[in-house]
Amino acid sequence: MIENELRQFILENLLEGSGQAEVADDEALVATGRIDSLGLIKLIGHIQQQYRVDLMASGGPDDFESISSMAAAIRRHG
Repeated sequence: MIENELRQFILENLLEGSGQAEVADDEALVATGRIDSLGLIKLIGHIQQQYRVDLMASGGPDDFESISSMAAAIRRHG
């Protein structure tokens, strides 16, 4: 499931060492500051590599709001 894979990547690579053990599918990751601009760039690169989807070219800002919105965008554009 895309959501589980994205959550695992976020927890292991972007929130590692932050003491945060969970991320909800509908949690606003960028707006709340849980993921900063550098983290967003890493996440976009991961999505491009893992799913062969370029959300920077085919998506919009709302596609990066949460795990659910990213997964939906991957399904839509993939």
